[in-house]
Amino acid sequence: MWVHLFSDGIVERATGKAFAGGAIRDIEGNWIVGFNHFLGNYTSFEAELWGILDWILVMLKKGYKRTTIQTDNLEVIKALIEKEMEDSGIMILRRVQRTMRSEGQW
Repeated sequence: MWVHLFSDGIVERATGKAFAGGAIRDIEGNWIVGFNHFLGNYTSFEAELWGILDWILVMLKKGYKRTTIQTDNLEVIKALIEKEMEDSGIMILRRVQRTMRSEGQW
């Protein structure tokens, strides 16, 4: 069964504090689980990736292995798709890519 992950990373301008949140829904749009959590000090790019990684891991634990990931951050989408970014120095990006390569269909 395919599910949809809707993810968003947010960074508060005044403090630099980052949060990730979103929802997981089934193919018909029914709610499965929602989430939000405090991350610490990260860029919006990193916050978005942390949200995606955290919830990929949750979905895998729940047995969902076919997921579409929806985010409004074009930079994150490009980084996840582009092969040359696999060797980037951004640890969280490499971790998300490695998880996506080894588990499920994305």
